[in-house]
Amino acid sequence: MNLFISITKVMALVWVFSFTSLGVKAQSFEVNIMTGGASGTYIQFGRNIAQLAAQAGRDNVLVVESAGSMENSDAVKHRPRTQFGIVQSDVLDFIRTFRSEDPQMRSILRNTRYVFPLYKEEVHIVTTRQTGINTVLDLTGRTVAIGAANSGTNLTATFLLEVSNVRPGNVVEIAAKDALSALINGTIDAFFYVAGAPTTLLREIGASSQLKLVTVPGEVAGDYYGITTIPAGTYPWLKEEVETAAVRAVLMTYEYDPNRNAYFRESCEAVSEISYLIMKNLPALQQSGHPKWNQVDLSRVPSGWEQANCVKIGLSADYRPPVRGAPASSVTNSFTNVDCETISNPIAKRLCLMRK
Repeated sequence: MNLFISITKVMALVWVFSFTSLGVKAQSFEVNIMTGGASGTYIQFGRNIAQLAAQAGRDNVLVVESAGSMENSDAVKHRPRTQFGIVQSDVLDFIRTFRSEDPQMRSILRNTRYVFPLYKEEVHIVTTRQTGINTVLDLTGRTVAIGAANSGTNLTATFLLEVSNVRPGNVVEIAAKDALSALINGTIDAFFYVAGAPTTLLREIGASSQLKLVTVPGEVAGDYYGITTIPAGTYPWLKEEVETAAVRAVLMTYEYDPNRNAYFRESCEAVSEISYLIMKNLPALQQSGHPKWNQVDLSRVPSGWEQANCVKIGLSADYRPPVRGAPASSVTNSFTNVDCETISNPIAKRLCLMRK
């Protein structure tokens, strides 16, 4: 961990918060939830939340596909009309670790808040039985896909390889869908994918597949991550229980001051209402939403982070949600060749420089 901190403590996050006073009409006002890839768990959670809002008559909640946690935290910080983003807890820990010496990190902590802790995300390291790879330590010298740039998978893979003292022969920055194809074609040896199990991408692979999951031993990652198991049968091809690392997904927002301008006021109202709807309907979400809603524990707050004031408004005993008419219909490369200096996302840029 000391090596990781010493390498990354010089990180500069140049995130400019560019909201201005926006006179947005109510009927055109957008609420966006930054999620993840099309086959991941984040986007399914986002759709469940948007559907819940639509049933309450708020039909302006849009689910945005993204690269993942790093892009989402960036978007919540400064992208207009982006009130929510789902972020991995280790990305939050990464930011918090450097708050004392980095004013940009302190700015993130000052302006970004959590809405709710969500579910546990398992670290999937996928390989094939032919590779002979059994644990994360076996990735030394191999060609490994570490997730798309700006994804939480990218950060987690980099950190786990660092604390495991594993040095792949080559790392490739591609999304899980492309990595799966590359693994099957034999152009990579393994890939990382941080997602709540079961994830659709891997569940759609048949039982005859030669895929397997790689173990992340507790003695390797236990000081930095939670340790969990993915049971045999979680995927049609998974024949044995596998120990691995885990992070927690967290729904994040910005700390909107409703007295600042019309945009902030409407955003705060949206955050309050959606927070209220999630809290009130959590049993229904656990019954009919994505199976990972059953792991949502609202008491497992991310360490060192505060809940947004607009969330607290929605959860207060005297909060009354807006009354509307009839509910609307539901809304439903090889990294070694990359020039790190051209990467705009500051966390992704620093991770790139670490791998050179």
